Amino acid sequence: MKEFEFIDRVMPDVPPLSPAQLAAARARLTEATAARPTARPTARPTARAAARPTGRPTGRTTGPVVGRGRGRRPVAHGWRGIALAAMAVVLVIGAVVLLVPPQGREPVAATPAQLLDAAAGKLAAQPQGSGRYWWLETEEVRRTKGGEGFLVEERGKDVLVLGRDGDGYTWYEAVSARPYGAEAVEAWKRAGSPELCPARDCDPNLRFYPQRTLEKYLTLAPGWQPTLDELLALPHEANALRTELLRHLSLGYDKGPDDWVRETGLRLVKDVPATPGTRAAAYRMLAALPGARVLDDVRDPAGRRGVTLQLRVNDAVRVQLVIDPGSGELWASQMVAPIRGLPQGAAAVATIVVRAAWSDARPVPPSGCSDCRGRY
Repeated sequence: MKEFEFIDRVMPDVPPLSPAQLAAARARLTEATAARPTARPTARPTARAAARPTGRPTGRTTGPVVGRGRGRRPVAHGWRGIALAAMAVVLVIGAVVLLVPPQGREPVAATPAQLLDAAAGKLAAQPQGSGRYWWLETEEVRRTKGGEGFLVEERGKDVLVLGRDGDGYTWYEAVSARPYGAEAVEAWKRAGSPELCPARDCDPNLRFYPQRTLEKYLTLAPGWQPTLDELLALPHEANALRTELLRHLSLGYDKGPDDWVRETGLRLVKDVPATPGTRAAAYRMLAALPGARVLDDVRDPAGRRGVTLQLRVNDAVRVQLVIDPGSGELWASQMVAPIRGLPQGAAAVATIVVRAAWSDARPVPPSGCSDCRGRY
């Protein structure tokens, strides 16, 4: 079959087909030609033969009608071969269109590590926010053994606002405390369903209170407290960021360089107003640490399944950053540690990010909250 040689001449840039693809194209071509009707010769006389008298000899040997058609058969076969080759081109082009991915479409990330890298790229592409105040609003979740010996889940809302002019605001509100899990609920009922605190109804006179010290909040690590301008000027590339962080390694720090990088990197990602480029670089820097893993089957306390960067703190404790794969923003940070009665893999402590953005809205501390405003 010469049709495929013809294809190679007219389509030199098409990638070669595999044997299986070539066999499939040949089968489709054979099937298509078998379905075409066979051409039958017509016995239409030429104009010269129609005008010749039937009774006069011509001096030429007249043969049968079939013999006169032989001179035209090669031409018919030639056109038929070109048609078959053209049909083969159409079939093979169709196969190539299906096999070659369209230009300009993003490749699908196939591994958790690729998902993290893609999310970091989307975060780095975001513009730096503008505004007078940086707002960080989170929902805090703690799962611990209560005083009665069963698991209790405490939830609260935390607000931190840092101003470019040096003002700072922070307050915390305890929202709820309830048994965590079916077994804990039964144990709580057997204990007489006691009131669990802290919660909104526990002490109405102390509903809001500061949970953090503003003066030290921009401290990224022991002995290093950058200004807001220094923080916003940190590198946007992973290796450069690691080098810059290690420049501030304290002489009295009793752990190794990787521990320093992990601690400062986590603070950059989840606690301070670092730029999108710096936070994206921190993702990649943290992912390169020994023991780091990227997972795609972890859900945060809100039930969202994201791409998760898991960091090893010690043999028993892991820190997880659950990241939105669509934007690269941090959904939640959580600590997984063995607590008796807590399901394996469940977070013992978690922080769900509700809002992390710059705004011109001036914060107003809740009424009755003392020491909710300070300076850093």
